[in-house]
Amino acid sequence: MSSIERKGGFSLLEMMAVMLIIALVSTLVIAATPGTGRAGLEALALDTAAMLRRERVRSILVGRSGQVWLDSEHRLLIADDGDQVAIPKDIVLDLLGVDVQWDGRPAVARFDPDGSSSGAVLRFSREGAGYEIRVNWYTGAVAVAAM
Repeated sequence: MSSIERKGGFSLLEMMAVMLIIALVSTLVIAATPGTGRAGLEALALDTAAMLRRERVRSILVGRSGQVWLDSEHRLLIADDGDQVAIPKDIVLDLLGVDVQWDGRPAVARFDPDGSSSGAVLRFSREGAGYEIRVNWYTGAVAVAAM
């Protein structure tokens, strides 16, 4: 074989190096993409459900009604015990069936000492992905479902 024939084409090592560089650049681009991903959306829904459950348990133990309300200016869900969940700017929150206000603040849910609640449906969504949190008015149970 002449030296001209051996120099044609790429070696396996060169191809692997190029593929590694492409994979690293792709990973950096994906990691640098702004916004909340599906995992972040799910974490937000689960954090909100946990806060609602804690507020229900607290109202039963204390023997006094507890509330969760929305601070739309700061994009926060706030419980009476001071617990807060921040809603990222790229997440859409829909409160379904909530048209009351307590102390001039938009109500999300009220929990009574007997375990019941006012009921609520919260929908978190972003780019076609979403989670729905339902608070049962009779039992006060909180359920999370993917949409």
